Amino acid sequence: MSPSRLQTVPDIPAELLDTYLSAPLVAVDTELQGLRLRRDHVCLVQLCDREQNICLVKPETREAPPNLRKLLTAPEVVKIFHYAVSDVAFFKVSMNVDVEPFHCTKVMSKLIRTYSDSHSLRTLVSELVGVELDKEQQNSNWDKQELSPMQLQYAANDVLFLIQVYDELMQMIENRAPLPTGISAAELNRRSQACLPTVVDLLVNGYGDRDQGWESSLFSH
Repeated sequence: MSPSRLQTVPDIPAELLDTYLSAPLVAVDTELQGLRLRRDHVCLVQLCDREQNICLVKPETREAPPNLRKLLTAPEVVKIFHYAVSDVAFFKVSMNVDVEPFHCTKVMSKLIRTYSDSHSLRTLVSELVGVELDKEQQNSNWDKQELSPMQLQYAANDVLFLIQVYDELMQMIENRAPLPTGISAAELNRRSQACLPTVVDLLVNGYGDRDQGWESSLFSH
């Protein structure tokens, strides 16, 4: 999509919300003021379905817009994130929204792509989709009133290919032979995804004591 055609809206338009709510999966990402919970807030929310209907929501206040809240909490729509723990934690702390249900492609990548130490979205899109993402705008100022066309294109790209990445990872997981214990990668993925809301609760309640609060030693020896 051309940057000139992208624009932000204060909330998901009603017709597009109906489209999203009828979809089994919607890709979601955020751009943040910074990475510190309770200090920084959500500046932009990017959404995209399998048909590549993109929506860039720039909330006018710290409150979650009603249509966005409805989608993020819709029980029949799985929200797909890359590094979901961060985005979901910020939705919880910054906007008082408990996202449910959700899956994380970074967890899936670490589970199945054991041949690589790189699990960034850029790496996954390059390997699995064949597209090279431009990350030049990653550390730009997302709190500006007017975002540049290049910022909007960067933000859109972070969700545009995410469902494709999810599909490819899921196929790899389903095709993996059972582990020596007999458990499948698919079952391990299901259990790992089910743990993520608890991980978010631990981190937002102060149990993150590593990686600037994004990792907990609670279960370490």
